[in-house]
Amino acid sequence: MLSQTQQATESISIASNQLINALTLHKKKPYLPIWGELFHALREIAKFGRQRQENLLVYHVDPSGSLWYRYKEDLFLVDLPDHSITISLSHEQLIDALMKGSFAPSTVHK
Repeated sequence: MLSQTQQATESISIASNQLINALTLHKKKPYLPIWGELFHALREIAKFGRQRQENLLVYHVDPSGSLWYRYKEDLFLVDLPDHSITISLSHEQLIDALMKGSFAPSTVHK
């Protein structure tokens, strides 16, 4: 039986994978609607972050950087250390940016 921490970690991983899979599909078939899948996956990630009261790494951004969920601010942060830039986005702003091809996970391009 999995502990609560293991279950939460697995749930976060599942939501992150759903997000990455939706973005990968959108890259291959941009005509398919994926807004709902992105919204659901990001909402689940935010929910886990608030429940655990911790910041969550969602995925690594291509070519270098990270997408985080910050539970205290209830925002997603894109950290691009090579350029010394950190961008704060709401759920909806992040979805719009992802659908335009910004902040893609490193696995989408490989």
